[in-house]
Amino acid sequence: MASVMKVRDKSEWMGRDFKNDDSWIVTLTAEQVDELTAAAGRCIDRGLGVTQVKREDFALKTMAPLIESWAQEINHGRGFWLVKGLPAAKLGDEVVRTIFWGIGCNMGSPISQNSYGDMLGEVFDEGVKMGTGRVRGYRTNQRLMFHTDRCDIVGLLCQRTAKSGGLSSIVSSTRIYNDIAANHPDYLAPLENGYIHANMEEGGAFTTYRMPVYSVTGETVSCRILRNTIENARKMGHAKYTELETAALEYMDSLTNDENMRLDMDLEQGDMQFINNYTTLHARTEFEDFAEPEKKRHMVRLWLKAYGRRRAVDREIFKDYDGVEKTLQRKVS
Repeated sequence: MASVMKVRDKSEWMGRDFKNDDSWIVTLTAEQVDELTAAAGRCIDRGLGVTQVKREDFALKTMAPLIESWAQEINHGRGFWLVKGLPAAKLGDEVVRTIFWGIGCNMGSPISQNSYGDMLGEVFDEGVKMGTGRVRGYRTNQRLMFHTDRCDIVGLLCQRTAKSGGLSSIVSSTRIYNDIAANHPDYLAPLENGYIHANMEEGGAFTTYRMPVYSVTGETVSCRILRNTIENARKMGHAKYTELETAALEYMDSLTNDENMRLDMDLEQGDMQFINNYTTLHARTEFEDFAEPEKKRHMVRLWLKAYGRRRAVDREIFKDYDGVEKTLQRKVS
C-alpha cells in the first residue's frame, strides 16, 4: 500500500509563490565577478583545462561561504537558485565555463554524464530527433517534458541563447506529491511502483527497466522521472499501462504544466541555474536556432554529487544519481 504523508518543508513551493518574489535569484556584484574571474584566470594560466580544475585550484576567499549557503538551500531548502550577472560576452567562453565549473566544485563532485565519461554536457541541437530510444533529448531542439537528471544537483550555464523558444521551467515534485496525496491518493501506488523506461546510452546497448517516480523513506519524499523516456517506451511497444497507471501519469502531467505550479525562466547569456533533482523537476520548450553555427543555442550542463547530499533516500532506487558509468572510449580520427 502506498505511503500517504505530507511534505512540510521549503521544497514544496508553487510557481505563483514567486510572482512578486525574486529571492531565488542571485545577481553577482562587480566584486564577486572579479573574484570569480581571478580564480578562473589562475587556473587557465596554469594550463588547466576546465574539467581538470579541482576545488582546491579554484580558491575563493569571500565567495566560498556564500556558495556553501547556496548549496545548503539547494540540498535542504527550496531546492534551486538562478545566478545572474556574469558578463559572458566580455569574459569569453573559456573563462565563463571555468567559473561555472569552479562554482560547481564548491557545491559537489562532478560526475560522468554519459558512457564516454563526459563531465561537462554540451547541450545543443545536433540535428537528431527523439522517438527511437536511441537519442537523448538534450541533443535535439525538441520539447523536453518535466524530468530529473541522474545526479544530486544539476547545473546549467547559458553560453548562447536561441533565436526563439528554449524556455526553462521548473516545478516542485514534492508539492505535486502533496497534491496527489490530498486529491488522488490512489495514484500514489502506481507512481511508487514506477513506469517502464526505454533508453540507450551513446554507443551502448538498448535497455528497458522499471523505475519508481516517487520514493518515501521515513518522512523524506524523493522523485525520479524521465518523462520523454517513459513515452518512448510506450510508443515503441515496450510498455502497456492500466487505466489507473495512465491516469496517475496524466494527472502528474497536468500539475507540472499548471502555470500556478511551475516557475518559468528565460535564461540569458551567462546565467547559471542550479537545482535539486530529488525535489525539483525541470523542462524545456522547443526552440528555433539561428542559421549561423556560431550563434546557435548552446547550454553547458554539470552533474554534481553534492557534498551535503540527501541522506534519507532509498539508494537502491536512486543508485543512478551517481551519474553514468564510463564504459566507452571515443575513436581518435
